[in-house]
Amino acid sequence: MKRSQKLMNYVKSNIHRDVDTVMIWNYENSSTANTFYLSGFRGSCSVLIIQDGSNYVITDSRYFEQVEQESDFVLVKHTSGKLIQTVASFLKTLSAQFIGFEAERLDCKTYGELRHELNAEFIPIDDVLYRMRSIKSEEEVSKIRTASRIAEKAFKDTLGCIKEGVTELEICAELEYRIKKLGGQVGFETLIGSGHNTSKPHVKPTAKKVENGELILFDFGARVDGYCCDITRMVVLGKPSAEIIECYDLVKHSLKRATDEGRAGQIPSQIDKVARHVILQSKYAEHCFKYGLGHGIGLEVHEPPRMGPIFNDPLPVGAVITVEPGIYIPGKFGIRIENDVVVRDDCFEKITDLDEELITI
Repeated sequence: MKRSQKLMNYVKSNIHRDVDTVMIWNYENSSTANTFYLSGFRGSCSVLIIQDGSNYVITDSRYFEQVEQESDFVLVKHTSGKLIQTVASFLKTLSAQFIGFEAERLDCKTYGELRHELNAEFIPIDDVLYRMRSIKSEEEVSKIRTASRIAEKAFKDTLGCIKEGVTELEICAELEYRIKKLGGQVGFETLIGSGHNTSKPHVKPTAKKVENGELILFDFGARVDGYCCDITRMVVLGKPSAEIIECYDLVKHSLKRATDEGRAGQIPSQIDKVARHVILQSKYAEHCFKYGLGHGIGLEVHEPPRMGPIFNDPLPVGAVITVEPGIYIPGKFGIRIENDVVVRDDCFEKITDLDEELITI
């Protein structure tokens, strides 16, 4: 069954039985992932219209040829005036009365104009769409695995450029270049930090130069056919201090405990608690990671399901998620190790194949 039809069935069964139309509004990449997931179209501007047995994509002349190459949705050409007028007119011809839409993606202005133009009820379907996307097929898992192999190879090749005096920006450029040279795309904004910058969980690379004895944090990923991986590894230039080794061993143990705990049906908050406990019972308790333990990955680098203290829906079979505990000591250093795993019936199956030991150069 096509994903578009499966979505319609899910919406009618779980949201509102009278929904006759689903609209996915992708304006300048506002919902590219869901557009690609449902239609195969990768363009930055389109509106998908889905009804039982009928699928349409409305877009402008930049993408007429691309739509016909990438999607089997029927092309509806937007050639003049405002896009919203084309969409509203087309929905009227389809007699759309109950329209499922992405409340989290559609901007307030467009929503208001659509409500003014159409005598229809608009029904949010975000939860159903994301639950559907959270369960990956083996083909989707294979794409994430391929992305991981590319990212891992690029990372290993980048290690050779690390020396005292090289900047975080130069390391980032080298890594991203190698990902592309190996046939992937950069999965998301690469995070590189060194020394005291590693204490910031989402540090962006700067012109800071790497010094001897410093940690370097790599948070990176590749993307293959739309699907990305998400990996974090730590490198130290020279000999690590006893404190770095002690913290690293704690984070590695936390990662192992969480991974051993994982399986389908497990409660995310419980896995988070197991991982967090390892650090909270140590002398570094106040520096334990404050974010959730992990998140889903796929067409987006952050998507459901999520693991953290507030997430209590059982993990579904087939989800692909990250596991990424950490210790962060402000102004000093931070340590994170992050793997991607597939949720199986009886375990977390690792996708990430890199060694989990601290890498010394």
